[in-house]
Amino acid sequence: MKKLISIVSAMILAMPIMAQQIQKLESKIDSLASSHTGKDQPGFVIGVAKGKEVIFQKAYGQMNLDYQMPITDQTTFNLASVSKHITAFAILKLEEEGKINLDAHVHQYIPDLPDYGKKITVKQLIFHTSGLGSTDNIRLFSGISLEQPWTAEDEFELIKNYKILNFNPGDEYLYSNAGYGLLAKIIENVSGQAYDDYIENELFTPLGMSNSYAYTTPGKTIPNRAVGYKKTANSLERTITESESVAGGTNIYMSLEDMLIWGRHYFQPTLFDPKVINRLETSPSKLADGSDLNYTYGLSLVDYKGIRLVSHSGGTMGFSAYFTWYPEHDMFVAVAANNQNISTATISRLVTETLLSEYFVEASLAENEDIELPVDQLRKFEGEFKMEDGMVLTFKEKEGKLFLLIPDTPEFELFASSPSKFYLKAFEAQTEFLIGSNGEVNELVWFQSGKSFPGKKDDGSIPSPAPDKDEILGNYYSPDLDVNYQVNLKNDAPILVMPSTLKYYLGLENLPMEHFDGDRFKVEKLGEIYFTRDIRKNINGFVIKDVGRLRNISFEKTN
Repeated sequence: MKKLISIVSAMILAMPIMAQQIQKLESKIDSLASSHTGKDQPGFVIGVAKGKEVIFQKAYGQMNLDYQMPITDQTTFNLASVSKHITAFAILKLEEEGKINLDAHVHQYIPDLPDYGKKITVKQLIFHTSGLGSTDNIRLFSGISLEQPWTAEDEFELIKNYKILNFNPGDEYLYSNAGYGLLAKIIENVSGQAYDDYIENELFTPLGMSNSYAYTTPGKTIPNRAVGYKKTANSLERTITESESVAGGTNIYMSLEDMLIWGRHYFQPTLFDPKVINRLETSPSKLADGSDLNYTYGLSLVDYKGIRLVSHSGGTMGFSAYFTWYPEHDMFVAVAANNQNISTATISRLVTETLLSEYFVEASLAENEDIELPVDQLRKFEGEFKMEDGMVLTFKEKEGKLFLLIPDTPEFELFASSPSKFYLKAFEAQTEFLIGSNGEVNELVWFQSGKSFPGKKDDGSIPSPAPDKDEILGNYYSPDLDVNYQVNLKNDAPILVMPSTLKYYLGLENLPMEHFDGDRFKVEKLGEIYFTRDIRKNINGFVIKDVGRLRNISFEKTN
């Protein structure tokens, strides 16, 4: 009895504290909203649930500026890539029903997919480890506008035509919208229903979510739909969002009321066995380099100041969204905006900072404790190291410490976590110096933003000369992108001329090509491209090495 009384007393004491925190949160959100929204501006919604209770929900701004219609709890927003976990949950439901084997070859469910020469599984599509190029990038680099009419059939044709894998399936994680387009097709082929029918009838309706839809048919009516906007130099501009009706990785529309129903269902699922929650919150596999995969079923696994988060962001023309679950605190936060320039991630983080700051833990800046290395050891790491893209990293020992020197920036101190591994505190990056059998250091690997970059110490040798300008000038065609690029001259220096989509969306136009060795050039904002030669040593094409979600894009010289 005493134990029961003490529990009840603790709950009563906690209630005023929570009320104060919610009041404080509302004040912060109101203040943030005042600088982003208004009577004549688009806005956002935010909802917070703890356990079975909704503890905060509010709407700001206008859903349609033409008619001055305010956003409400029933206004529906495009969740963009937050939609991915809903597709993944549908796959899990079909797996539970024995209709899908996640380890099966994708061709088992989509026979007309091209043969990539490697086995790609359903699971690898879900985890972004398939190696497939991402269709958003393929469209941009193919010169296809993101605002022209675009259907699931167009998306599938694009995937079939682009046959370049970024890496061997399972080796790496690299975000790919193509994978989720294929998952939508698998759902249709296995269930016998259209994707939108399956999602709405099998997921949303059983939960009583009457204001949630999958937009998969051009012109489909979405009740209470917010209009999407983006900021321009002088004003706000309406985006043409409804022209794209691609399923799987985007285009789920949901109201705030339904977001909160969906978010609470995560903690007490009825659509499938509750044991699935452990799969959602656990690293599903190791990558080729031994690191954990921190992405599960359309959800990212994040540690934020010692708090475990399961989350996903979303951004598309005119919209932004962010869903976050806090498994150890039984809490869910949903934020969605109809202004693509509003950072829903920042708003979500504000909730974390306000309601859960007492649980923050000071994160260690390195996995291992710092160690001290003798000066003679540090001096072995000195020198200039050339990276594959032509960038040079310079290291120098000073007063028993190792520093990274980059032109026009402060010197950055490196901290040793092993006799050959260092990390930086100024920003998130690590490096490993490769020590040869003779004790010399001539190579390193730089790790940053989830990628590794090899480099070699400059031995003083003179780089191979650049090809003659006349050799590289001309038109180049990519059969995978079905697009032409040109190498022209501007002020007597070579430039790469690409489709206008890259100028419109990314600001890339007439990019200077800087030679750094032989047939290799560094292109502003694109990284390395290198020219290829035929058996007669004549230039016959070039390859763009890595633009993020696409790698090794080949072009053939046509004149």
